[in-house]
Amino acid sequence: MKQEDVWRGIDRLADEIGVTPSRLARMAGLDQAVFSSARRRKPDGSLHWPAMGSLAKVLRVANISIGDFVSYMHADPATRAGFKLPCIAFSDAAPAERYDEAGFPRGPNWDWIEFPDLQDPRCFGLRLEDDAYAPVYRTGDLVVCAPGLSAHRGDRIVYRRPGAAARLFIGVLIRQTPFTTHIGAPDGLSAETLPAADVSWITRVAWVGQ
Repeated sequence: MKQEDVWRGIDRLADEIGVTPSRLARMAGLDQAVFSSARRRKPDGSLHWPAMGSLAKVLRVANISIGDFVSYMHADPATRAGFKLPCIAFSDAAPAERYDEAGFPRGPNWDWIEFPDLQDPRCFGLRLEDDAYAPVYRTGDLVVCAPGLSAHRGDRIVYRRPGAAARLFIGVLIRQTPFTTHIGAPDGLSAETLPAADVSWITRVAWVGQ
C-alpha cells in the first residue's frame, strides 16, 4: 500500500457518493481542508499518509468497511448513473449535530440512496415513519429537502423548531418577515404565525416520492 493509493481511494469514495473530498470531510465531522491537495504533501513534495483517525471517521460516515475501501484504492470506479443522497428518518433529523455549520449532513446516522439529480449539493432526504401528514404525505414517503434553493410563498417546506426538544415539521410557506413566519398545514386546513425566533431553519421541499 502506498500513500497515493489511499488518497486515490478517498477521491473515488467521494466521487461514488457524489460529493467533493472537502464535503466528505465535513460530513465526517472533519475540517473541510483535511483532504485538500495542499494538506496531502510535505514541503519537499512527497505525500503524507492520511491520518488514520480521519480515515476511520470517513469510513464510518460512508458506512463501508476497510475491505470495501481497498477496492476504491485499486479498482477503477464504476460509472455512476446518479448521486448518493444522504437520508435519515424524519424523527431523527432535528438534532443540530446531524449537520455541520454550513448545513451539510454529517455523522453516522445518515444512510445513502441513489438519486438521479441534485440541483442543490446540500440536498438530503427525510423518510416519513407515520401518517401524521396524511393525506398529503404518508408513511414511507421520501421528502427531499433543498436548503440551497430559496423558499417562496406557496412552497412546501420543512422547518425546525429549536429548543431542547427540537423537532421538524412540514408545512406550506405563506409569508415570512424579519419578525414572523406564517405557515400553513400541508392539507391547507390550518395555519399558524410563529415568531422568527421559534423557527431555526426552513428548507424547501424539492421532491417527494416513495
